[in-house]
Amino acid sequence: MADPLNPIGLNHDGAFGRLLEWLDSAHDIIFSRRSKAQLKRLAIQLSIAGFVFHLLLIFLARTLAHPPLFVAQAGTNYLIAISTPFNFILFYEVFTLIAALPASTTRSIASQFEVVSLIFIRDVFRDIARAGDLVTGHKLTQDTLPMFLDMWSGFLMYLLVAVFQHIARRRAETSITAMPTRDTMHFITQKRIIAVGLAVLLLVMAIWNLSLFFYDVVRMLWTGQGSIQGGATFYNDVFTVMIFTDVTVLILSLVVSGRYAMVFRNAAFVVSTILIRFSLTEGYPYGAPLAIIAMLFGTLALLVFNYHERVGLSLAD
Repeated sequence: MADPLNPIGLNHDGAFGRLLEWLDSAHDIIFSRRSKAQLKRLAIQLSIAGFVFHLLLIFLARTLAHPPLFVAQAGTNYLIAISTPFNFILFYEVFTLIAALPASTTRSIASQFEVVSLIFIRDVFRDIARAGDLVTGHKLTQDTLPMFLDMWSGFLMYLLVAVFQHIARRRAETSITAMPTRDTMHFITQKRIIAVGLAVLLLVMAIWNLSLFFYDVVRMLWTGQGSIQGGATFYNDVFTVMIFTDVTVLILSLVVSGRYAMVFRNAAFVVSTILIRFSLTEGYPYGAPLAIIAMLFGTLALLVFNYHERVGLSLAD
C-alpha cells in the first residue's frame, strides 16, 4: 500500500526496485521546467545558426563558377533554407511530445499530431524551392502540385489539432474529479519511466543520425562524390518508436481501466500513430492524405469516446 513517503507505490526492495526509483527521479530532472527552457533556447540558437549557414551555402552555390559538390547540394534557391530551422524546432517538439506522455494519453497524441503537421508545413518550403517555374517563370506547372497539397494538408492538420484539443478539453472539464487510486499512480509512474527511456533513445537516435550526416559530408568533401542522406529517416524512426510506445501504454492502462470505450480509444490512437508513420514514408500524393485520415480517425475516436462516457454516466444515474 502506498504511503506519504512513497506515494507512487514503487517497490524499494532489491536492485530493480532502486533502479525504478532512480528512473522516476530522473524524470523530474530531464523534464523539469529548467531543462525544457534550456533545450528550447538551444533549439532556437541552432535554428538561427543552421538557417544562416544554409543561406551562406546557397549564396556560394549561386556565385561560384564551379562550387564543390557539398556546396552545390545546398541548392540555389534561397527559399529552401527556410526548411532548415524546422528540423531543430521539430526536435524540440518531439521532446515535448515525450514529456507529455505521463500527464495524459490525449495530450501525447495531440503532440504527435502537432509534430506531423509541422513536418508537412516544413516540406512546403522545400516544395516551393523545387517548383522553380513558380518563381522564375511566373506560371503554374505540375511541379507546384506537391506544394499546394502539402500547404493545404498542413493547414487542415493544424485545424484538426485544434479540434482534437477542444474535444480533449471538454472531456477534462466534464470528468469527475476523484482521488487517484494506487493503480492509477503506479500507471503514471510507469509512464514516467517510459518517458525517461524515450528521452535517452531520442538522444541516441539524434546522435546516430548526426553521425551519419557528418559521415556523408566528410565523404563528399574527401571524394567529391556521393550525396547527403544521413538523418533523412529520423522522424520516421521516431514515429516507429512511438507505435510500440503507444502499444505498451495501452497494455499497461488495462490495469487502471479495462472498460471497452477506453480500450477502443487507446487502440484507435495506436492506429492513428501507425498511419502517421506510413504517411511519412509515402510519396506524393498519398502521404499527406494518409496523415489527415490518421488524425481524423483519432479525433473521431476521441469524440465517440466522450459520447460513450456521457452515455455511461446517464445509465449509472
